[in-house]
Amino acid sequence: MYRRGAPWESGPRPALVELCEAGRITAERLHPGRAIDVGCGTGVDSLYLAERGFDVVGVDFSEVAIGRARKAAVDSERSPRFVIADLLQLPNDAIPGPFDLLFDGGTLDDFPPDKRPAVASAITRLARPGSVFVMWCFYARTADLPRMSFQGPSRWGAPPIEPGEEAALFGDQWQIETYGPTGQGSACFVMVKT
Repeated sequence: MYRRGAPWESGPRPALVELCEAGRITAERLHPGRAIDVGCGTGVDSLYLAERGFDVVGVDFSEVAIGRARKAAVDSERSPRFVIADLLQLPNDAIPGPFDLLFDGGTLDDFPPDKRPAVASAITRLARPGSVFVMWCFYARTADLPRMSFQGPSRWGAPPIEPGEEAALFGDQWQIETYGPTGQGSACFVMVKT
């Protein structure tokens, strides 16, 4: 899909932009400002964070997406570093933590539910106390979704994050805040590592 243009690649996630513009997420506030964009795709969110002073590593398993991200970063003043890697097998030497900001713009919900605890553990290992994790995801009860939809989440493919699943995955090590209204099958969470 990245070869033709993935439908989810439409610019930085609005929730991330809002959090940055409101001053809740800044490189100064989250000093020293190391950020990781998990499942970065073509790097639009990574580039956005780098332009705001973060030292960013974007990670994705798609070579095509990372290739496009690297190409887009050539013209950027503050270029993120992009790494091809699987979240379940992150290379410590290429992606050394901890990070002050962790961002997921719709990756965890791409994993099947039985793999999500391992992904949540991998994300948590990249954090330190006080780190902020912003997670945007498809969020709904699977039973309430249509069988198939091209406009949002559906029962076809990986199911969305179920209500309460965020607490089961992260609640023991993160303080979780729901950011903005949930609805239309999506949600954003801002978490602080305890």
